[in-house]
Amino acid sequence: MDTKDEKSPPSDTEQPVSKTASTQMGTLSAVEDAALTRKIDRRIVPLMFAAYFFQFLDKVLINYANIMGLQKDLGLHGQQFSWMATAFFIGYTVSEFPQAWLLQRFNVATVLGVNILLWGVTICCTAATTNFAGVTAVRTLLGCFEAVITPALILITSQWYTKRESTPRYGIWYCGLGAGQIVGGLISFAAQHGSKTASFGGWRIMFVAVGASNLLVAALILLFLPEAPDAASWLTPAEKVHIHARLALDQAGAGRKVFRREAIMETLCDAHVWVLFVLTVLIVIPSGVVTTFSATLIAGFGYDPKTAALLNMPSGVVSILATLGCTYAILVDFPRWLGIVALMVPTLLGAGLMSFYRGSQGGVLAGIYLINFVVAPLALVFALVGSNVQGYTKKIAVNAVVAIGFGVANIIGPQTFLSREAPTYISAKITIFAVNGAAMVMAVVLRLLYGWRNRQSVRAREAELEAVRTGQMTVEALEDQEAEETDRQNRAFVYVY
Repeated sequence: MDTKDEKSPPSDTEQPVSKTASTQMGTLSAVEDAALTRKIDRRIVPLMFAAYFFQFLDKVLINYANIMGLQKDLGLHGQQFSWMATAFFIGYTVSEFPQAWLLQRFNVATVLGVNILLWGVTICCTAATTNFAGVTAVRTLLGCFEAVITPALILITSQWYTKRESTPRYGIWYCGLGAGQIVGGLISFAAQHGSKTASFGGWRIMFVAVGASNLLVAALILLFLPEAPDAASWLTPAEKVHIHARLALDQAGAGRKVFRREAIMETLCDAHVWVLFVLTVLIVIPSGVVTTFSATLIAGFGYDPKTAALLNMPSGVVSILATLGCTYAILVDFPRWLGIVALMVPTLLGAGLMSFYRGSQGGVLAGIYLINFVVAPLALVFALVGSNVQGYTKKIAVNAVVAIGFGVANIIGPQTFLSREAPTYISAKITIFAVNGAAMVMAVVLRLLYGWRNRQSVRAREAELEAVRTGQMTVEALEDQEAEETDRQNRAFVYVY
């Protein structure tokens, strides 16, 4: 836990957001404010969770399909499965900036909903593929459509919650990943009891069923997810004003939706953006390996496909518990950077067991489960992006950069699985071990950078809040000022870490 001195930035819980907003705007009491937050949770969080759950389930299906005969049915050999898995993330990576442009230009909820509709259709089409070229093309298209998910959900979350409130919400919708691992195992187990023919085997049934479910989620997003608080028909005018006030006082929110070219240039030159990029790559390389190959590794121990699918399900439980634990720890002011470091410890232990343990299969299996702790730090990275970037254009640009890091890492990860090393895949296991140590170092670097920047800005921020408290500045004026600035332009911007 960080020590505090007179120059340290106030913690999230010390920011008198709700009380000040009520005083200045004359809107809601503390009790009403808590009720409003619960109201937003009921309307927004389930939709974000469903979107992230299905996009991850779509990705992890290939993991289960691999043990259900996909390679045999499609005639794959050598590194073709790894390249097919990589093709998804090539499409994902190259589509980030086009998707960012769509988010800047159009309604965020509409862009998200249409992409879910398109990737649902694409998942269904996977069942019709008959060779390497066909399945690779479909996976590439799927990556293009799913590239929207992280930037869109970070943007949506930041539009509704203060920095302290938002981190647990990032954790909740990010738990869609763990839920996808669990449900994917059940779906795979069930589908393996279906048809055994190559033309429409169990893995094809699985893709059709999940793809069709995506279409329902797309409809829910398009119908019920508002663009922003001002567009929510279920909020009263006083509630909308209150949301704006509390976000302004917390330096949260997405800012005014106006394209600013200088914000793009600032993104490319901002040190903390590139630290976040590198940190994302280091975290996601082992995460991507687990996503695509964990069931394959388990099957390599001699288990049949049905058992391997079921044995992969505890990985999802580990992911959920780690994600909720690290994101809800923010409510008791546990540092985000230290949470990333702490989560890497069991990940390193798991990588060591999986890579070098020569005892029972149970020990190696425990290593695979422990590696899933590496999934959780990415939720904290998303929270840092949402909280520490100001300005609509810059927020979208930084989201795209971090998402590109996610895609690059997933391109690297599957390529460490060399077919000639099956079933041990020692190169992949050593890679997992190495990048986790590097991620811990980068988390410390990020904390030092934010601390250095805050020493220059915290007094200016305290002066702003004092001006609001004493009536020298209205909340509306503060909101207008922040809507026009990025975090680097705002000399009073305080980073959370």
